Parts: sequence; structure tokens; C-alpha cells
Amino acid sequence: MKRTTTASLLLLLALGLCGANRTGAFQDGKPQSDAKPQPPVRAATPKATPNYPLAALRREFGNSFPIPAGEKLEYEIKLSRFGVSFSLGVITFENLGAVSKPQNAVDQAAQEKKSEPLIKGMNVEYTPAPDEQLLHLRATAVSKGMLVAMFGVDVRDRFETLVDLRDFSARVSLKEMKEGKKNAVQTALFDRAEQQVKYLTTDLTKPGAAPRAKLLPRQDGMLGLLSAIYFVRLQKLKEGQMLVFPVSTDEENYTFEILVGKREKLKTDCGKIKTVRIEPKLFGPGRLITRQGQMTMWVSDDRKHTPLRTVAKTSSGTVTAKLLNFKNKCNIIEPDDEEKAEKTQKDD
Repeated sequence: MKRTTTASLLLLLALGLCGANRTGAFQDGKPQSDAKPQPPVRAATPKATPNYPLAALRREFGNSFPIPAGEKLEYEIKLSRFGVSFSLGVITFENLGAVSKPQNAVDQAAQEKKSEPLIKGMNVEYTPAPDEQLLHLRATAVSKGMLVAMFGVDVRDRFETLVDLRDFSARVSLKEMKEGKKNAVQTALFDRAEQQVKYLTTDLTKPGAAPRAKLLPRQDGMLGLLSAIYFVRLQKLKEGQMLVFPVSTDEENYTFEILVGKREKLKTDCGKIKTVRIEPKLFGPGRLITRQGQMTMWVSDDRKHTPLRTVAKTSSGTVTAKLLNFKNKCNIIEPDDEEKAEKTQKDD
């Protein structure tokens, strides 16, 4: 049976994806068998989903990159079942900004002498090309509430990625999983020369064990899961169009489809704000999440397209991800809270 780690689930919840049954780094505590390397292939032109035209993907930004360096977004993840809501954890997304590069041969030699990886804990070697312009993104997942109190699940996971700002394609990504007694690092190197995604997974609880390697074909413009979240924010988001792009995550390749919906107003303690409704089509057989479900995300209707609220519904319950630090702690009002407030006013 396919499974996902708790932290991966929390990250997916921030995207609006819940109850994932997909391939993770480990199954029943044992490394999964390696698949044979597949020959590298060039990206095929994606086919439009019936009745939805394909959106032209935006990949070049010049000096007008809309998401500021230093941006930090925190989301609370809740699960609702049978009318009861439980807090699961907090996801934090950070744009750490451009990666500083040596300005001369002396700086280059000094950096090589330090032998420090661009991402802490990375278990592969990666040296960017001189012409690459790298952006550093990070996300952390920390469990709280029901996961800790009732199930004793302590999650402190970290996800980092470097993307090339010339086309916003992933260059290398890291996932560090700290969940109870489990501690593993998985790195994906997006090799342009060989057109492969090279996965290497190290079980840190077994120092003597050899890491597991897996090769997958790389497609042009391919993203990781974390960079895919930011990539959607960078698009123009025209109503009725479908965003289609390749993603590699957790040792599997996928085609993501994101339907752009209507402009809507979201009620918050700061007043009603304009948003764009988007629907990731990632549930179902052959997709990122194999079970059936529906998800909706609301992002701000401006250049940043900041995710404000996400709702995912499956037979297991409803999962919500709500931005905590919205406009200096102005709160997004949940529909249930709004209904309760209106009922109280009527009773008074």
C-alpha cells in the first residue's frame, strides 16, 4: 500500500491536498525497491483538458519578480470530521531570496575550501553553473494539537529547493524528515546535462546503511513540490484556463493541472478582499493523490497571489489551511464562524 509521511501530508494540506496515499521515502519502515533507470526524454506538449484552454506559462520575470525576498507565510492546518475541528500543525513558507555567488576567483576558491552545501544537510554535491541565477525557497512542517496530544506524533520536517530564475525550473531540492524515531534526508538533483532527476535517500538512523538512489526522466521546466507552489503564484491566472506543468516529487513524476476559477471576495477581519479561486486537479488514479477528493484555494488578486485559504474535501473529512499572519494578524473569517455570529445576532 502506498503511504506518505506525516510531514509530507502536512505540506500537501497547505496546498489543499488531504488524505494522500502515495509513494513515500519508506514503506513499513523499509526502503522500497529501486525502479530501473528510465531513459531521459524531452517534455512533450501537454494536452489541454477538455473544455479548458491551456494557459501560457510565465517563466521570465526580469527585474519584476513579484514575491519579495524575506516573505514568510504561516498556515494553520485543521481537520474537520463529524462537526468537530482539530488542529494538526503549522506550515511555514519562506522566500530566502537570491543565492549569493562568488564575485571573483578568490571568492570562488574560498567558497570551495569551506565545502559547505548551498542547502544545509544536502547529501549530494551540486555546483551551480556560472550563468545560473538561483532562488532559495524553504518550508517547514511542525505538528501540534491533536497529532501531539492524542497520537504523540512529533513532526519537525524541512523542505528546501533552489530554482533557476531564468526559467523557474528546479535545480535541486531537499526533504529532511524528522518524525518520531524516523530521520531521513532525500535530495533530488535535476540534472539538465543528462536530462534526469537523480534521487538519493539517506536513513540517518542507520549510519552504516547505503543510501538509496533512483533515476527518473527530467522534463524541461520541471519543478519540485515546493517550487510548484510558488510557480502557480507567478502566473497570470486568467479565468477558465488550465495551468499544466511537470513536477517530480517523492521519487515520482507527475503532470500538475490547476484550473483558474472566478474572482471572489473573501471575508476577513480586515474587510472583504479580492481573491482568485483556483482548483488543483490532483486527486484520482494516476495523480499525486490516488483517492477521490476535491480542493479549492483562494489567493489574493494582486501580483503576489498570496494563498489565503485552502479547503480540501474527501471521505475522510475536510482539511483547511488558513494563513495566520495575514496583514499584521488580521484574521480570515471561517464560514462556520460567520454563520455562528449571524445566528447569535438574530437570537439577540
